[in-house]
Parts: sequence; C-alpha cells; structure tokens
Amino acid sequence: MTLAGVRTWDALVIGAGPAGARAAQQLSAAGASTLLLEKQSLPRYKACGGGVPARTLRLLDDLDIAPVSEGHVDTIDVSRFGEHQFRKRSERPLAWMVMRDRFDQFLTDLAAESGASVRDSTPVQSVVETDACYEIETPTGEVRARHILAADGATGPTARWLGIESAPTRSAAYEVEVAAPPAALEHWHQAANVDVGYRPWGYGWVFPKEGKLSVGVVTAPKRGRSIRKQTDRYLSRLGLAVAEVLKVQGHPIRYRRSDREPVGKDRALLLGDAAGLADEFTAEGIAYAVHSANLAADAVLINDNPATIYTESINQHIQPELNAARTISRLYYWCITTWPWLALWTSNHINYLWRAFFRVMRGDSTYADELSILPVSGAITRTLSGYA
Repeated sequence: MTLAGVRTWDALVIGAGPAGARAAQQLSAAGASTLLLEKQSLPRYKACGGGVPARTLRLLDDLDIAPVSEGHVDTIDVSRFGEHQFRKRSERPLAWMVMRDRFDQFLTDLAAESGASVRDSTPVQSVVETDACYEIETPTGEVRARHILAADGATGPTARWLGIESAPTRSAAYEVEVAAPPAALEHWHQAANVDVGYRPWGYGWVFPKEGKLSVGVVTAPKRGRSIRKQTDRYLSRLGLAVAEVLKVQGHPIRYRRSDREPVGKDRALLLGDAAGLADEFTAEGIAYAVHSANLAADAVLINDNPATIYTESINQHIQPELNAARTISRLYYWCITTWPWLALWTSNHINYLWRAFFRVMRGDSTYADELSILPVSGAITRTLSGYA
C-alpha cells in the first residue's frame, strides 16, 4: 500500500537489539510487512555483560546460538569486595556468553531470513501519529507504518515522541572489556564472579569470553559519578589493573515497577529496555526483551489496536516476575549491607537459595514461584518496599 508515493509498512521496529530483532522475525514470519531500523552500522558494539540466561533460549524456540556463543557459565563465584569467596555450581549451564555485536547480528539475520527488511545506519529523527498510520522521519526519507514497536533502549527517544511516560532510570552500569592473561582466563573458565556489598545496592561482575573478560559494576544512578572508580578498584582486586582495556562503556537501566507504567499507546508498543523490562535482582534484561518481543508480535497480529492486549500480556506474564525480583533484591541487598557476614554465611550454607536461583536462570522456575515458598511475611515485604 502507498500513501503519496510512500509505502506503508504493517510494522516498523526501531532498534536491532534482541527485542527488536526477535519482534521483526516473528512479525515477518507471520506475513506482516516489517521494516527494522537500526541507528548504528551493523554489527555494532553494545555495553552489556553478555550473559544470556539459559531460560532465554526457550523464549527463542530453543534456538541454537552455538555459532555466536563464547562459552557458558555454570558456576558462580561470590565475594564481598574480593574477600570471603565461595563457589556454587549448577548441574546445567546457567547462561551463555556472547558478544552483543555478534549475538544481535545473529538475531537480525534471522529476521531478514524471515522476510523483514533491515536498514542500518538509519536513525529515527521524529515520529508523528496520524489517523491512518505513523509518519517517521529518517535521514534517507520518510517511512510510514501502521504499527511501531520501539526497541530503542533505555535512552531511546521514541517513547517521548509518542507521549508515553516510560519507566524512570533506576540504576547505572559501567562495563570494561579487558584482554585477560591466561591464568585469569583459566580461573574464570565457565565461572562468573558476583562481588557484593556496594551501597546502597548493586554488585560487580566478571563474565568470561574468548580471550577476554567482561568486568563491570551496576549500582544506583546517584552513584553513577563514582561507578568508574568502583570499577577500577574492582579490577585491582581481581588482579586486572594493568590488563589491556578493549572497550569501555556505561549505560542506564530502567525498571518497570507497576502495572500502571505504560508500555504502549494505540498502535505503538515499547519493548525490552525501552519499557523498563529488567529485573532488579540481577539487572538482567535480555530474557525479558525477547519475551516482550514475542508478546508484542502476538498483540500486533491479533488486533489493529494492540496496546491494550500487549499491556495485559506484560502485566500477566512479565510484571509478576519483575515484582518478585524487586522484593528479592531488596531483601538480599538490605541484608548484605546491614548484616554482611550473616548474609554471606547464609548465602554459602543454605543451598536451597542457590538451587532456587539456578532454577530461575535455567527457566525451570520463576522468581514469583520461588518467592512464594520463602518464609517472607507480608510485613517484611512492606517494610522493604521503602528500601532503594
């Protein structure tokens, strides 16, 4: 269909990350004319620990990501500022290690193979809603689409252009990719480090890759000015202070905390980080990005005004997990900053907690199901609701 000589697409997807690429693949595979726009040249680097939880593969129809995987993690090494370390191991992989440029390109290629048209180096400059469609300005000309799926990240402007008040920024992450010496690579083979104790909450991480390590810190946004210093100290504790730095990048993380926080309006939907779909315990968002893409594609294919359906789906299938993760996060970080030695002893010696976490990461359980089993009373939960 054309309007004034300009094609009108069934769906325009903005952003070729996991959410955008997956949504484009699902829509085009179902027969919807789909255009996927990415502002950067593909493949592009993305600041991210690069750990894809095993449960994500189920949401990708058990996709084999071996062509872009750089190994897996089945062991978690826990420390507090580099001390009091202990390790816990899962009998199956917890997460697959990827470099986001290769992983995102892999998903984008699947979208193209399904029939989606992909244009990189094409930033969206404005979005205007009309009665019939959305009019989108790009440096190469106007694009029109009946539906918009915004997967342009936590700092993307699409939500603002559409008048959708998205979730506020609630944490900051800073990541360094370093070329690690052989001894460090051997030590972290199939193992990740989680370093706790950061105030008011947060943690440091190490994820192993091929020939390098991803090292970073996530904490409250008001600590953003000191996060680089925290990361430098963390690198020193790891013995990596003089390691060659390959990449450095920081980014904000949004968290949706209520059913009332909008994730769409009319025929426009927010996906993944753009909607604040990350959990507050691990700050992980890839699994939720893919899940939201599946739900968004279904909503667009079912109804010409999909925002209501999509919002209901998010509130039913994703928000309970985000709420449970938030409660667990507050309980854990409150304990680790108030009674650090007791919290570490409990973490080390009560193996049920690790089995529960591993089940969630593998997709065998959910935060909500595991939280319902824990002896956390409503009074404790309400007390922690004020902790941030």
